[in-house]
Amino acid sequence: MTSSTATWLATPEAARALGISISTLYRWRVDGLLRPGQDWRRKFPNPNSPVLYHLQRCENRMGELAATTADAIEAPIAL
Repeated sequence: MTSSTATWLATPEAARALGISISTLYRWRVDGLLRPGQDWRRKFPNPNSPVLYHLQRCENRMGELAATTADAIEAPIAL
């Protein structure tokens, strides 16, 4: 793995590094808490391609979300 791709991890490795379950990572992605193209992307431009997560951006995003109020976190996300 090169240094430019070292921060993009497959789902199991990303979940382990973030200290959350694979299902939580999936739910955050589907619910829009993690941003496509920034926090996660497909390995190849195909809807069946595995998802990769940018570890540092996911950690930063988790910190941003934790810093908001509980009401904002529990409210539906407008896409």
